Amino acid sequence: MRFRVCDGDGRVMPLCDEFLFQLRLRDCSVYTQRAYALGLAHFFTWLGANGVEPERVTRQVIGRYIADFGESEPGGAVTTRAAPKARSARTVNHRLSVLASFFDFHIRRDTEDGAGPWCGRTNPASGKLLDRELRHGMMGRDLPPRTRQRDGFRRRVPYEVPKRIEPEEVQRLIDAASSFRDKANLTLLCRTGQRIGDWNESAGRHGILGMSLSDVDRKRGLIVVRLKGARDEHRVPVTDDFWPVYERYLKEERRTAEDCEALWIALRKGRGKPLTYAAFESSLRYIGGKAGVPVHPHLFRHTLAQGVLDLTGNLKIAQEILGHAHISTTADIYTRVDPVSLVTALAAAKSSFDAAHRPSLNVPSEERRYVFDYDADTIAELEDAVNNQALTRRPHP
Repeated sequence: MRFRVCDGDGRVMPLCDEFLFQLRLRDCSVYTQRAYALGLAHFFTWLGANGVEPERVTRQVIGRYIADFGESEPGGAVTTRAAPKARSARTVNHRLSVLASFFDFHIRRDTEDGAGPWCGRTNPASGKLLDRELRHGMMGRDLPPRTRQRDGFRRRVPYEVPKRIEPEEVQRLIDAASSFRDKANLTLLCRTGQRIGDWNESAGRHGILGMSLSDVDRKRGLIVVRLKGARDEHRVPVTDDFWPVYERYLKEERRTAEDCEALWIALRKGRGKPLTYAAFESSLRYIGGKAGVPVHPHLFRHTLAQGVLDLTGNLKIAQEILGHAHISTTADIYTRVDPVSLVTALAAAKSSFDAAHRPSLNVPSEERRYVFDYDADTIAELEDAVNNQALTRRPHP
């Protein structure tokens, strides 16, 4: 599949076509190629609307575009009735990466050829070469200079603790689902922690929705999913509660052409065709509203990953289940907050504080407390004994 960017008249834009062809030569995934093509199409549409020629793009132009892009309403597979929100910091930074890669390609090509509109120019979407004078990390300190420069356009991505869904809420969602297909998908999401994925003829398939009939191994109790943006297949064990629901789906609901390989099939609109992400998300929204549980597909993945870490404490196991290529990805998302450790640490700090502020034993008699609940006469005798002992030990003048 080849992605192309066209102008308003439907003609292919050579600048974009050459860059996207290089992505294919570098064996980038179809999801990366599609994301870059969509980003460039949006950028060049904005240039045309603002009367800016591509060869005249400067850093100031990029700044104006990013400001407009960041405030524009994001689109998606399913529209919502919620109030429009500005684009997230991750989305803005990704668009900057797309533009930086695009201009870097043309600058290197024209510079190597010794001619062209981008020969020897500075990348307007990158922070490199903006400040040639390296600075120290702290004023007045003899420290090594900084090598990482800020480009001024990238936005700080705030860390957010991954949300969870409670077990009773999961069961309410499964009970609220009206089809065995949705019950089986919800069971897979909460038991395996895999991405919901998609089945897309042009961009490929991955995740649970990208499974075919041959990806289910009933005998070994396994499923095979394709990882996002990769061609790797990931084997995941499945718990016993999935199989009865899955078999009823195959027997009672899956009706499609014999040559259809997709495991999950649309039941209503588009009946008989592979179930897409947009259709499943719409169904999940309905199920969530019916059960009174606000939910999105990735919430199940966060819940399982944090549960595995809480029970085992083994980051490698969580990485293997989630299919992350690098263990640092798993650690960055899920190991910043450990509720059990936080409670233990706070309890220990409180105990230490209480021990340091316990009342002294040498307190006035009216404030002295005893271990046992003595009567008034006994307490009076004890007080007299303590006072007499103090007078005996007092040195004579």
